[in-house]
Amino acid sequence: MRRLRVLVLALALGSGSACDRIGELREKLLGSSGSADQEPAELAEAREHYQAGQFQQAIQRLEAFTQKERTSAEGFYYLGLSYMGIGGDPVDPASPMTPEEEKSLEAFNRALSLNPRHAPAAVGLGDLYFRRLPASRPRRRSSDPSQDPFQLAGDAYEKAVTIDPKLPEAQAHYAVFLERVGQMEEAEQAFKAAAAAAAPVPEKAPDIYIAYGRFLAGRPGRAQEAVDQYELAQMFRQDDLELQGEIAALHTRVGQEYFDNEQYALAEQTLNLAYQMFPDKNHPEAQKAAATLNELRAIRAR
Repeated sequence: MRRLRVLVLALALGSGSACDRIGELREKLLGSSGSADQEPAELAEAREHYQAGQFQQAIQRLEAFTQKERTSAEGFYYLGLSYMGIGGDPVDPASPMTPEEEKSLEAFNRALSLNPRHAPAAVGLGDLYFRRLPASRPRRRSSDPSQDPFQLAGDAYEKAVTIDPKLPEAQAHYAVFLERVGQMEEAEQAFKAAAAAAAPVPEKAPDIYIAYGRFLAGRPGRAQEAVDQYELAQMFRQDDLELQGEIAALHTRVGQEYFDNEQYALAEQTLNLAYQMFPDKNHPEAQKAAATLNELRAIRAR
């Protein structure tokens, strides 16, 4: 299941494929009078296949299910996710959509036509276009907005957060898109909204905190704020050594800043904490913390 979580995680780094980041989109059919207890067994089984990364099996069941239940927005939503899951990353974002992407697009649009307030389907649509973004946005924008993946992705994410501003995935994916297009202030607002929305949802909160923390870590002078977000995530994942290492690396960065500003007491305190936190003392950042601590000892000995 870890691969299916980055979105948000990979998301925030701005480097992973959209497929890797949508794995934890939860079904949330707004405007539906049904309940989770009434979910058809066929749909529940298909969703389990999707969440396990068994996209072909999910597609087989969802194609059969949506043929029978033609008004199930949730069925078409998961069909869109599953086709996107097997689509892979486009070799050339400018190339035509693959057959799998076309079917994913059709399924998401069908879900939204059946339920215009299905926010996760709008997120999925945004992710489908996000994966096709070129490395940089052309200076001259397309004369046809319907062919511009930046415009299409942005419109889809905006639709999602308008439908349900408290859906963590909608805000987080929108934040990653805004960061990608250089709208940093708007991206931070979206990350804040995602973190606030995820706070009461333990299975989602840590990934959102990490995503926001990584965003802050990439901004000048925001390392300590990034640490704060990581530590919130650590409350849910106390045994996650990878997360602990990331926090230690950020403490090293903060400690180095103190050292460079000749705030030696704070530098020593922070770097000692960082070094103790590193699960692997041979990590380059751990070695950097140790080297700066040696310099501090030499300064103290003068």
